[in-house]
Amino acid sequence: MRECHIKHEIVSSVDILRLDGALDAYSFPRLEHAFNELRSKQRNRIVLDCSNLDYINSASLGALIGFARKVREQGGDLKLAALTPKIYSIVELLGFDKMLQIFPDAPLAVSKFSAA
Repeated sequence: MRECHIKHEIVSSVDILRLDGALDAYSFPRLEHAFNELRSKQRNRIVLDCSNLDYINSASLGALIGFARKVREQGGDLKLAALTPKIYSIVELLGFDKMLQIFPDAPLAVSKFSAA
């Protein structure tokens, strides 16, 4: 399994975290660290670009839900973008598509923050 790399960029005051590789128990702490860094700076409008994500386990998805709740408490949100069909089917199977907004690409997800 490929290691997960995270690239960070800011577009229209929204933080985009681009994931590349696999998100599992081994790699999730890196994403959690990135989330905590953003929260410490009161950055709570976040898009996860999953276009290069090969794998995500259910524990990581559960942790994403927990993080989404935290940023929502601060008036923000966490949106997912560009899920591969394989990743989307896992998200849908677990019912997480009811708890997280999912968009076909990162620019659309970013625009939804501006529209809010």
